[in-house]
Amino acid sequence: MARKLVAVLCLIVFSVSLSGCATTNPDGAPSPGGSTAAGAVGGAVLGGAIGALCGLIPFGGGIAGAVARGAIAGAATGVISGAIAGFAYGKYEEKLHRDRQTAEAFHQYKSEQGEKVFVEVVEVKPENAEQGGSVYLNSTFSVLTGNSEPVPVEISQVVMVQDKVCGQPYCHKGEKISGTYAIAIPMQIPANAPNGKYKLMTQVKTGNATDQKVCEFVVAKKAAPPATPTTPEQPGKPEEKAVPEAKTTG
Repeated sequence: MARKLVAVLCLIVFSVSLSGCATTNPDGAPSPGGSTAAGAVGGAVLGGAIGALCGLIPFGGGIAGAVARGAIAGAATGVISGAIAGFAYGKYEEKLHRDRQTAEAFHQYKSEQGEKVFVEVVEVKPENAEQGGSVYLNSTFSVLTGNSEPVPVEISQVVMVQDKVCGQPYCHKGEKISGTYAIAIPMQIPANAPNGKYKLMTQVKTGNATDQKVCEFVVAKKAAPPATPTTPEQPGKPEEKAVPEAKTTG
C-alpha cells in the first residue's frame, strides 16, 4: 500500500510542475531564475520531493514525510511548502577523483554488472557552522558503466532542518564517463537560520542506477564579538603643596 501511495504521489508531482529546483548551467554557475527548461532535470528531481517520494530516503520517516507533504502542498506553484528562505548556493565545483580503471578496481566492479552508482562520501564542511556563515556541501561518488561512453548523470541535494527544506533543493545535470568524482557546492546560511541539527541528503542518478547518502551538521548562533576592554581610570595625582621659601638672615 505504501509503495502504491509513493508511486501515485510521484506521478502527481511530476505531472503538475517541472520547476522548483535550483539548477546549474554547464559551467556550474546557478541558472538565473532558479530553473531552465533544459536544466530543470527533466522533472526527475522536483523540489525536494523526488528523493523523499522515490527513494532518496524511506518514505514515511520524519524528514521524508515532511518533504513529501511539502512537495504536494507546493506542487501547484513549484515551491516547497514551508521552505526556509535565505539559503543560497554558489558555483558547482567538480574534479575527477579516480579514473575508470582505478574506480573499477576500488569497487571490484566487473562490466557484466551493468551500470552502477556508488555514493561514497557526503559531508558538510565545517560540520559546526554559524548563522550568517557558509559551508561546503561535499560529495564523492562513482559512476561505472563498463565502457568509455558518457552517460547522463543527475545530482540532487536537499538540506533540511526541523522537517523543513532550506531554500530550494539543488540539482545538477551533466554527462560523465566511468570514474569517481568529487564535488563541492558552497552554500550561504542566512543570519536568521534556525539553530540545531541539519541533514544533507545527496542522490546521484543515471538512467539505470541510483544511490544516495545522508549526513548531519550543526548550525549555531553566531558568537557575540568579545567585549572591548575598557581602560580603568587612572587615579589623579595628589595635589602638590607649595614648599615655603626658607628665610635668610643677614
